[in-house]
Amino acid sequence: MSESPFTKETLLFEPAVPDDGAAPVVFAFPNTYTVGITSLGYQIVWATLAQRRDLAVSRLFTDHHEPLPATVDLLGFSVSWELDYGGLMGLLETLEVPIYGSDRTLSHPLVFGGGPVLTANPEPFAPFFDVILLGDGETLLDDFIDAYQQVRGCERLVQLKHLAQVPGVYVPALYGVQYQDSDGPVAAIQPLYPDVPSRVQKQTYRGNVLSASTVVTELAAWENIYMVEV
Repeated sequence: MSESPFTKETLLFEPAVPDDGAAPVVFAFPNTYTVGITSLGYQIVWATLAQRRDLAVSRLFTDHHEPLPATVDLLGFSVSWELDYGGLMGLLETLEVPIYGSDRTLSHPLVFGGGPVLTANPEPFAPFFDVILLGDGETLLDDFIDAYQQVRGCERLVQLKHLAQVPGVYVPALYGVQYQDSDGPVAAIQPLYPDVPSRVQKQTYRGNVLSASTVVTELAAWENIYMVEV
């Protein structure tokens, strides 16, 4: 058995100790550890989740993973490249989670995703996600988790409608998409319920703190790289 890559990491933040009853979360990158850990976006979102006491977070890549919980409340994906489409499907199958959101029940994790691919063009991936986060995660992510905790024990439709009220949260199941023709561009996207926002606005972080690496490792695609987003 190969050595775990997680033992070679230097963390640049202090993970929280999860509270009793913390929601179990798996945060995945649909590619290898070496590729995924080199993504600044993945690092930032993982650290944001791992610093919350109300979550118990495990990381998952196509070739390595931390110990995974027996049951999962939230399954998140960071999607940086269209070619990771296959890796995403493979991880869903590995976890025995239905590929299509319409086939999931409350017994399955709520599947959410974010990243540049989903923000730029969510529709090709929309059938596979329960929730898509549009834009920067610096504030959007905490707002999403806070909203989820408020409806954690509710039925799925109640959860989805509540989450859809968060700015930047797109819930594909709550919208009908019309196309100009069978393989043409989107003509219209309309909410299916009167209490669902008619428009989802991408969120842009406008703070004065630069996002930077939360972990350094020799196993990154660029060895021991420290990244800063400017």
